[in-house]
Amino acid sequence: MPAQVIYSLIAIRELEQSSDWYEEQLIGLGKRFVKTIRDTLLTTSANPEAFPKTKGYFRQVVIKDFPFIIIFRYNRTENVMYVLHVFHTSRNPKLKYKRS
Repeated sequence: MPAQVIYSLIAIRELEQSSDWYEEQLIGLGKRFVKTIRDTLLTTSANPEAFPKTKGYFRQVVIKDFPFIIIFRYNRTENVMYVLHVFHTSRNPKLKYKRS
């Protein structure tokens, strides 16, 4: 059974801001970005442990067609993926594990 996916407030804000930016660049691109993120999380939630831990208990998945990674934590007991960041790869990599 796929894991439940829960977004942090930070991840929601990052997703909305990025979607808005892409939509300003080209109509429909923001929607495509959101769909790509959701499709990636749907696939990832089927087997979240397939993604190795990168730091502590955090895992990451690379987004196809967009320069983003998703930083998440998986709780096997609850079968829940907690999405911490929808992180643009041009940002300082030291920030991808920060909670604020």
